[in-house]
Amino acid sequence: MKNIIIKSIGAWINFLAIVAPKKAADVAFNLLIKVRRAPISEKGKEFLAKGEQHYFEVNGQSAVLHHWGNGPIKLLFLHGWESNSQRWLPYFEKLDMSKFTMYALDAPGHGMAKGKTLNIEVFRQSIVYSLDRMNGADAIIGHSLSNTAISYMYSLNPEINVQKYVVMGAASGMDAIFVYFKNMLGLSNKTEAALSAKINTILKIPNNDIKLKNFLDTVKQPLLLVHDEEDNITPYAPIKSALKNHPEIKTYITTGLKHDLKREDVYNTVIDFIKRDVA
Repeated sequence: MKNIIIKSIGAWINFLAIVAPKKAADVAFNLLIKVRRAPISEKGKEFLAKGEQHYFEVNGQSAVLHHWGNGPIKLLFLHGWESNSQRWLPYFEKLDMSKFTMYALDAPGHGMAKGKTLNIEVFRQSIVYSLDRMNGADAIIGHSLSNTAISYMYSLNPEINVQKYVVMGAASGMDAIFVYFKNMLGLSNKTEAALSAKINTILKIPNNDIKLKNFLDTVKQPLLLVHDEEDNITPYAPIKSALKNHPEIKTYITTGLKHDLKREDVYNTVIDFIKRDVA
């Protein structure tokens, strides 16, 4: 029943794209950026309460930067779509907070941040604000959609003050987001083109240029890429292809963890990479 409703909405948008393309693009865009907020568990609330929260706004939208510890090594953790900062609790439990200062961003519409929407430009602005407040990061650890925002951010400013990157469960780029959204709603090519044009009025570069491959091809800092071969949210095949010419990039490829990438060996691998040459 739910699928029928979703497809019906898509059919209506496709009709709009014929008679009123701009209206169709607006409707599709508002659906694309709408967030279904994931709840914070009681354990998650206890974790977040151990830190300090800095509330700020970007482009009129609310975001929250959490902060734990006072060590010299600064880390910024970034959640994915419809997630929040509680996902980083296992890392907090393994890090010595006298050696590390841990930050985690709740992007607009997520976690403790207000709002109901998030787009990649606002996500990028939230990350840049956080890095400015931190005076740079020794490492950024991103999961899922946040890596698309990181790729976008880096393309605009490769000199941004980040010493290492950890890329976990990344999509191939904005193209993958379009394909997922198009297939879910059954959108026509005309609707997709109108939506793409709408998004390009918001982004600083064409959405087709926001690709993980472009990031991997240009990033100069050490990078660890973590992905699962059975990830059905962000498939591994295009990631594997993007890695072909980059033997210098460290990888940790798992099987059976799907998109969440939650397991002790993953936590330890990420932390070992972060500590190398800085701890």
